[in-house]
Amino acid sequence: MERDITKRFEHFHAFLPKIQAFLIETQSKAGLKINKKGPIDLVTEADLGSEKMVIEEIRRFFPDDHIMGEEGTNYEGKNQYRWVIDPVDGTTNYAHRLPLYGICLGLENLEANRIDMGIVSFPALKDTYHAIRGKGAFKNGEPIFVSQTSELIDSLVSTGFPYEKHKRMESIIENLRSMLLSVRDVRRTGVASLDLCWVAEGRFDAYWEENLKPWDMAAASIIVEEAGGKLSTFDGNEFSISVPNLLASNSIIHQKMINRLSVISPIVLGEFGI
Repeated sequence: MERDITKRFEHFHAFLPKIQAFLIETQSKAGLKINKKGPIDLVTEADLGSEKMVIEEIRRFFPDDHIMGEEGTNYEGKNQYRWVIDPVDGTTNYAHRLPLYGICLGLENLEANRIDMGIVSFPALKDTYHAIRGKGAFKNGEPIFVSQTSELIDSLVSTGFPYEKHKRMESIIENLRSMLLSVRDVRRTGVASLDLCWVAEGRFDAYWEENLKPWDMAAASIIVEEAGGKLSTFDGNEFSISVPNLLASNSIIHQKMINRLSVISPIVLGEFGI
């Protein structure tokens, strides 16, 4: 199994420059095509093109693998591996010509019910993160580790706002207020995978967000774990890419963060089946 995962990592790490070049070139186009999946939920030609490139590569070289892509690609394979793909994480940033966006490739082991490999690349920043379970976490080939911050007042944390803000306003505002009063400061990049990778390398001490999708979390989650961090739901339950809220931290301040995330919106409770 380890050999299978390493083979997939090496293949897509080598393929990555093609996707990076496509995303950089497409973002610079004067007539970038942008459509809407919802009132503020965008999809660009880059999202569609990037996903197509990745899917074609998987289907050509690993045809028995399952696939889940943000832009609608779902393929039932024959083995225990499933690719969970976000072709452009941070589409709104991308559409507004901001350099904060990434490509996320997560490999899930369906038999073990866990993510075993993740590659996350931010082309405009020239940074690529990766992790294979049990092998550590890396940025541009160098090992990375979470911070050692032990007090919330010394912590720089990040969050994100869901597209359905109007349905979740109570929990968003109350949890943001709680954090602003407890930590050194709060940031928002607009890219879940970037927030997670920056937790993994110690730039952020923690990150929380609700209404995330599997492709937002899969690839970067194992990078946090392998860097020594911890993942859970807001109330401390076990992390899963199928549960739509996430708390990630350096592990040291994890319980203190849980204690501050005191408000869970009714819609989140419904998603948990509570």
